Amino acid sequence: MTKTRAILRAIFGIHHAHEPAARRDAASRSVMMRVTLDAQHVTPLRRALTRDCAGQPWTIRIATLPHTERVQLSLYLPKDAVHGAIQQVTRIAPAAQFGHLFEIPDTPTDGWRDLLRASSWAQAASVLRPAKPARTSEADDIETLDRLLGAGNVLLDADIADRDALFAQLGAFCASRYGVPASQVIDGLNKREALGSTGLGQGVAVPHSQIAGLLSAVVLYVRPRVPLDFDAPDAKPVSDVIALLVPEGANTMHLNLLADVAQRFCDQHFRERLHACGSASEVCRLFANAAQASGLASAIPHAASRGDASGAQLRA
Repeated sequence: MTKTRAILRAIFGIHHAHEPAARRDAASRSVMMRVTLDAQHVTPLRRALTRDCAGQPWTIRIATLPHTERVQLSLYLPKDAVHGAIQQVTRIAPAAQFGHLFEIPDTPTDGWRDLLRASSWAQAASVLRPAKPARTSEADDIETLDRLLGAGNVLLDADIADRDALFAQLGAFCASRYGVPASQVIDGLNKREALGSTGLGQGVAVPHSQIAGLLSAVVLYVRPRVPLDFDAPDAKPVSDVIALLVPEGANTMHLNLLADVAQRFCDQHFRERLHACGSASEVCRLFANAAQASGLASAIPHAASRGDASGAQLRA
């Protein structure tokens, strides 16, 4: 599914109020909401939001969904504008489908930006994928966290002193189980970290890298015994680490896994249930059950029906 180039040219992308740039950027991205609807509804929706959000900063981005007349919108809104936006979408495009809805930290790290970019294009990538993909480096990009995370890749109450020790343990793990030199894994993770912290805030970090010589994607969940400093945007130590390692060049797979992380770990209830898991098998069952439930996808219509788009539905 995607939108046409004409729609892309016709829709104005960024709207802002007259206030300092740093504060404007943080406020305009306080909540992200995804909506899929018919392309014909984009212009009236944009006009309605422009009117409703007058004096407030907001942004609309459009992802192309090929070979259809539907488009995917990413709306970055102040919290107090979310309820009105849901009402406008429901009024203008009754057949619209709501996707992600989550808060973004006021000072997002590059790790958060990775997730935003990934979840923005993950649906388009899945539509573009052939029904029976050929076995290429991108053929297995349908892999998800629950499919890749086995009990052997779950490390609970790990004795890890800091981020360097974490990366060393991940490297040693991959060397023993997947035959990839530990130094290669450590170097890849450190190079990505040098671009900006992959700590997301709320105690979550998603170190990730593409690794030459790796034959299949690797997902590891690590719960350190003592939370780690990760230079997260909220300065909170990290208690949940979800590490993603993919073969070199597997770009779509990489983005889809990042999107999967975004969908799960932005849900406070999921994080709370994860912390309650006492064994590796419980962790794997939680990931599998969460994939089946798709809780985030159903949160927005529920909020609209209650007339309340704040509080429990907005988690980050």
